[in-house]
Order: sequence, then structure tokens, then C-alpha cells
Amino acid sequence: MTEKTTAERAYRLLREDIVSGALEPGQKLKIEMLRNRYDIGSGPLREALSRLAGDHLVEILGQRGFIVAPFTAQDAREIGDLRKLVEAEALSLSIPKGDSTWEERVITTFHRLERLETGPAQGVQALAEWERLNHAFHEALVAACPSTWLLRTRASMFKHHERYRRLSRVRTVLTRDIHAEHRALMEAALDKDVVTAQSVIRSHIENTTQAVVQAIEVLKKAG
Repeated sequence: MTEKTTAERAYRLLREDIVSGALEPGQKLKIEMLRNRYDIGSGPLREALSRLAGDHLVEILGQRGFIVAPFTAQDAREIGDLRKLVEAEALSLSIPKGDSTWEERVITTFHRLERLETGPAQGVQALAEWERLNHAFHEALVAACPSTWLLRTRASMFKHHERYRRLSRVRTVLTRDIHAEHRALMEAALDKDVVTAQSVIRSHIENTTQAVVQAIEVLKKAG
């Protein structure tokens, strides 16, 4: 395995452990601990950590090493608000241009997500798979958007939002019907109802933001 391939593997493993919460917010990321955890050398791990710092998932503490970036209510609100803006705009441009191929992709990705979300515990026991299917569904909805830069910005915000989505899913599995939200979004998109689709996506993202902010406040009080 080449150094570059090993660094990519280190990045993927570290990122998954951070967004899943296996490595907790604020946790020190000592190279020796990571070497033992992943059986990967120091060089590729440092490269992966630097890359994750660029993703704002890791913080560099000068000469003192690295830590998992903490959760903050402010970050949750800002990322959620920005995602509402770009997601709603991308939908407004995508839906009117969606053709039959676009419709088939929306329906197919929705049904794949539906199978997991209507299973045991709404799929919360398989968060990595849920995230993959959730990503595919939301990508399908905006696939007809003609603005390359809007899609790039949207993709960036979607990626930054992932850690907060996972926390929200765990915290709201018994109180939130996220599948119903996804169905409402699909139906509005297929009906070419841009206004309703935008309203649903804003509410969908806001529900996640509120759940995360509440969870952060509980964790802060417990700490």
C-alpha cells in the first residue's frame, strides 16, 4: 500500500470515528494512540489529521498536537442556517428542470432510504449506511440544478453538517419521524411544488439544528 493510499485510509477511518462520535469532541488525538488504533504509521496519520483540520473536524493545538473539534451550539446554528439557504436555492433551480431521469433517481434513492428508515429503530443502528443513503437522496433532489458553484457550496455545507446530523438522529429516534419528512420532500419535488419543497427542507434542517442545540446544552450541563 502506497503512502498516499495509506494516508487516504487513515483519513477515512479517522473521519468516520469523529463523525460517529467514537472519538469524542475535545478528545486528544495522540499519534501513538492512533497508531495502535488503526495500525497505521505516524506520517500518514499526521497527513490525515492535517486534512481533517482543513475540514474543521480536528483542531491543531500549536505544538501540543491535535484534538477532535468540539461541538458548539453556535456552529450547529450557523451550519444549519447556511445549509437551509443553499439547499432551498438548489431545490428551486433543480425541481423545474427535473426530467424523467431525474424523477426516477429521486424515487429510487427515496425507496432505498425508506427501507432503512422504516426498519428497526428507524435505521439508527446503521448510521453510516443511513448517511450514505440520505446523502444519495438529497443529491438526487438537486441533481438538475444548473449552477456548478451553488452545488459545490451545497456539497461543502452538507459535508460539514454530517456530524450534527448523526448526533440528531441518535437523540431524536423516538421523537422524530424523519421518514415522513423525507416523504414530504419527495412528494413536493415530484409535484414540481418549489414553494412547498423549500418549506419542507427548511423545516427538515431546522429540526436537526434544534435537536443538536438541545443535545449540546444537555451535554454541557452534564459536564
